[in-house]
Amino acid sequence: MPKNPTISVIIPTLNEEVLLRNTVEHTLSKACHLDELEIIVVDAGSSDATVASIEDLPVQLYVEPQFKLQKAKSLNYGIKKSSGDILLFLDADTLLPVNFDTLILQELNEQKCVGGAFEMRFISPSPLLFILSKINSIRYRMWKTFYGDQGIFCKRRVALEVGGFPNTLMEAAFFCKQLMKYGKLAVISEPVMTSPRRFEGVGFWKVFGYDVLMWLKFMFGFSLKKQAKDYWKRNLENG
Repeated sequence: MPKNPTISVIIPTLNEEVLLRNTVEHTLSKACHLDELEIIVVDAGSSDATVASIEDLPVQLYVEPQFKLQKAKSLNYGIKKSSGDILLFLDADTLLPVNFDTLILQELNEQKCVGGAFEMRFISPSPLLFILSKINSIRYRMWKTFYGDQGIFCKRRVALEVGGFPNTLMEAAFFCKQLMKYGKLAVISEPVMTSPRRFEGVGFWKVFGYDVLMWLKFMFGFSLKKQAKDYWKRNLENG
């Protein structure tokens, strides 16, 4: 009888043909226990070759066009389809560190820890992006509300208890806020490496200003549901 996976890696995608295959192969190559890992890709109806790019890889692939521009719904569908005791939510442009699965298990072995995320650095960052990553490190170590490009992980039962991700902008931060009601969130010091493409496509200061504004709205309890689809549409248009 095959052993049930310990960790389910959930990757939501939409038009990620350039990066997805490398991310999946990288994830497989950096795991310490491949026999205890499953990768679930939920594609929201890509119009490029995203799906074809990974059809020969050992992943569970679901194509759900009704989730287009609704990342939270793709994430929640991945939770529904997962069978691991631990969930790891991974963006298609984010690369995990060596032995990421062992690092996660070490953190979750602590009784009060229910989840967490990795430190985040940009691939080939500019000085501005390096400074931003340091500022972000202070932010998420203080408040433990992580962003989706940090490789958020948690116990599956807790993800189900909180009802998954809300269908809003900053869904990851809202999700973490709910997780903290059930226990401690950890920060793994070995960083994930993520693409700076969002800043390169629009411009650093424009993206930074928008992010700060959304963060402040989140911190002061404003609803961000109306901004979600516009945000994901802009990201899609800017690659």
